[in-house]
Amino acid sequence: MGAAIQKGTILVYRVFDIAGEVLLGRAEQLLGGDGKGPRLKFATDTRKAIIMKESPLKADLGEETLDLPSGKYPLHIYARIWNYGVLSVAFELAIPQGTSWDSLVRLAAELEQSEEIQLLAVSRKDALKKRLLPALVKPAEWEIYEDYITYIIEKADGSENPREFIRTVDAAALILAEDKERLGEESRNFIIESAIQYSTSDLAIIDWNSAVLIEPEGERDVADVIEFSLTHLLEFRYYDDLLGSKLEELYDTMEQKRETAANFFRNFYADIAEDSSRKYMEFSEFLGRVENSLKTVGDPYLAVAFRASALEFHFDDWRKSISRKMETLAQISQILHGEVNTRRSHGLEIIVIILIAIEVIPFLYILLREGKVG
Repeated sequence: MGAAIQKGTILVYRVFDIAGEVLLGRAEQLLGGDGKGPRLKFATDTRKAIIMKESPLKADLGEETLDLPSGKYPLHIYARIWNYGVLSVAFELAIPQGTSWDSLVRLAAELEQSEEIQLLAVSRKDALKKRLLPALVKPAEWEIYEDYITYIIEKADGSENPREFIRTVDAAALILAEDKERLGEESRNFIIESAIQYSTSDLAIIDWNSAVLIEPEGERDVADVIEFSLTHLLEFRYYDDLLGSKLEELYDTMEQKRETAANFFRNFYADIAEDSSRKYMEFSEFLGRVENSLKTVGDPYLAVAFRASALEFHFDDWRKSISRKMETLAQISQILHGEVNTRRSHGLEIIVIILIAIEVIPFLYILLREGKVG
């Protein structure tokens, strides 16, 4: 059966890209009472807060009942709206008191497989986006989204010693939502050994798909850091996909060779190059925001949590992929500009020759005519 959970919460996230930017002040006005909830803040007792240039706006999205094979579960739904165009929808589910660890693992598997969660998330996202339209700069609809589950254990049998507790209950099975098979020792140890601690009474295991947090005081700081990281992961994926599309567009343009006499005096690739430059600036600003967010984490524990999230979400790999594509994009744009300028120069040379000919032909005609007369 495993240890019984006396108090805990499950947070199920869906994170969407909805625009290039959200004007949060305007969004707050549009949402009225729904958007008056607290902005994202972190505990400030013995820890320092994470400083953000503009904290996200929180909106309450009401209550629902989730129907799963193991029973019906009340859900509290809320969203956070981030100024860089991301909307995260969170489903908060209380773990029923007395739930055994094995039952919690089965519940995790049900949540992972639930289609209802996704339908609820999309419907809430669409409804909220519609209300926010006047506050959205360059509204977008990208089909890719991020999903994540965070399990917060406040009190459980034996959780007074978190390090021993996670080995006793098989935290790895919960992280992977593996309710069918017993994980091998190597797989379990690999996940468990990644745990981080602020004090002897709390603990966090942050994996790529889910996290287990032991928080006796019920603090949400680490959960908020994970959500913050998820929004940046989505942005990394968005820019990577966007740059990939731009490269394909350039390759197709090169194949078509659509430079004709009709556009000698217009650089056909200028629009693409200008747009690419804008995307480069957008990503540079975004990358700076990610790096600065890490620097502004005054609390070393939250800084470690952020780094753990960044490691699991492969931030460095996404950065490298985007950097390679940006360099390729810049090189191809330069080549295309050079090709067009060369063609334009050739065209101008032809025009000059034609103009000279136009001037010379009448003169030759006169000479020839006078010669015949003579």
